[in-house]
Amino acid sequence: MRLLAVDVGGTKVAAALVTDRGELLAKVQEPTCLEGPEAVVAQIAALARQLDPGGIFSAVGAAVPAALASDGTDRVLWAPNLPGWRDVPLREMLRARLGIPACLEFDGHAAALGEWWVGAGRGYHSLASIIIGTGIGGGFIVNDALWPGRDRLAGAVGWFPLAGPDGPDHWENLAAGPAIARRARALLAAEEPSALEPEALTAREIFEAARRGDPLALRVVREAAVVIGQGVASVISLVNPEIVVLGGSVGQQGDLLLPTVQETVNRWAQPISASGVPIVSSTLGEEASLLGAAYSAFRRLDLSGA
Repeated sequence: MRLLAVDVGGTKVAAALVTDRGELLAKVQEPTCLEGPEAVVAQIAALARQLDPGGIFSAVGAAVPAALASDGTDRVLWAPNLPGWRDVPLREMLRARLGIPACLEFDGHAAALGEWWVGAGRGYHSLASIIIGTGIGGGFIVNDALWPGRDRLAGAVGWFPLAGPDGPDHWENLAAGPAIARRARALLAAEEPSALEPEALTAREIFEAARRGDPLALRVVREAAVVIGQGVASVISLVNPEIVVLGGSVGQQGDLLLPTVQETVNRWAQPISASGVPIVSSTLGEEASLLGAAYSAFRRLDLSGA
C-alpha cells in the first residue's frame, strides 16, 4: 500500500510516494506559493500528478508548520511562516481536491514519528527529536507513542529561555542557523581573522569553512555547539528519553557539533538521565517529516499495520 506524503514549509513544498513499509519511492518539491492555502493545495495536487499521473494513492498525510486543532478536525489554527494561514480547513481542502482521505501533523511531530518509524530512533521506546535549522522545534515519542501535548504543540523547545550575551532569549534565537550567521558577522566586524565574507553569510557556509579549518568558523561552531548542548541537556532532564536525534540543516552537522554537545550535556543535564543516552544526527534528513506524515496517516486512518 502507498500514499501521498506532503511536507509544507515556509520555503518549499515537498511531496513523496511512500509505502506502508516506510519506503520512499519518489519525491518532488518546489518553492512554496505564498498566495494562500488554496494555492498550496493546488501545488500539492500538481506535485501528486508528477509523482503518479494516475493518482493511485490510498490517502494523503501532510506535515505543516502550524498549530493544529486538537478536536479531531486537524484545522490549521495558526501557521506563522505561511501568510494568511489562520483557521484553515486544510484537511477537508485536500480531501476535496484529491478525492482521498487526509490527515495532518505538526511538522515537529511528523519528524519525530519518521525518525522513530524508520530512522535513527527505530527500535527505541522513547526519543526526543530536535530539529535545528532556521528555527528550533521538535517532538517526543514516549512509551511507543507520540506525545502530542494538550494543544498538539509538545516539542516547541525553541521557546526554551536561555541566558544569551544580551540577556535571556529563546533557544532558537541563540543556536539556530540565523544566530550562527549573526555571531560570525559580529566577529568579522571585530576583525577576527577569517576567509569568510560577511555579505549574505549563512550557517551552511560557516560549517563548510570550519571543515576547512577556518579559525573564526571553528570558534563560531564551537560556541553554537555549547548552546545547542545546553538546550539538549534541558530536554534530556525533562523528558528522560532513550535517544536524542538532531535534525535540520544545523542539527545534521554531527561531525562538527556532537562532541561539544555531548560534553555540554554531561556537564548540565540530570546525570542519571544523561548517562548512556546516545545523541545522534538524523539518518533521514529533510525526509523525516515526509515519512512521519505518512506513518501518521497509515495509523490514524487505519490503512495498514504500520
